[in-house]
Amino acid sequence: MIHEPGPDNYGWARNQVRQILGGDIVFISAYQSVILYKVPMNPHEAANIIRKRLRGTSTPIIRVIPVDYVTNPIIDEVIEAVKKLVPKIGNNETFRITLEGHLMKVNEDGSLVRMHTIDAIREIAKFVNRKVDLKNPSWVIYIRVVRYMKVNRKATVSLVKPEEIARII
Repeated sequence: MIHEPGPDNYGWARNQVRQILGGDIVFISAYQSVILYKVPMNPHEAANIIRKRLRGTSTPIIRVIPVDYVTNPIIDEVIEAVKKLVPKIGNNETFRITLEGHLMKVNEDGSLVRMHTIDAIREIAKFVNRKVDLKNPSWVIYIRVVRYMKVNRKATVSLVKPEEIARII
């Protein structure tokens, strides 16, 4: 979930989610207006419930994006997660990759090197044998690198319909 900045909005957003989904949700981490939860149901269903309940209301929550996989922000690990999601994209459907943050690549000597966003997207796209549509895709492979427990970084990987990453209005 992404909310408007500020401690008041953070508390308000957390309360709204708790009221909507109940006490079975597990708070994982929060950093810079992003809050991660583990939910006891399909994350796409949970996100849809929140979006429907908040649409047209006063809320600091900007987006609720379901997460299919959480992995290290290393290109090879992200590609493995994406490979698991590709079969959900129909052969005649289109896709786009949206990457927020930077992925890392392991060099031959074992060191990590930060990748340019476009290079990471191109590397991931090699494993998606579907037509690309940047303006009106059937699906979005949404990857976001987030801080986890303030010092670690994780990559969240989602396969979503474009409306699942749209702003709550």
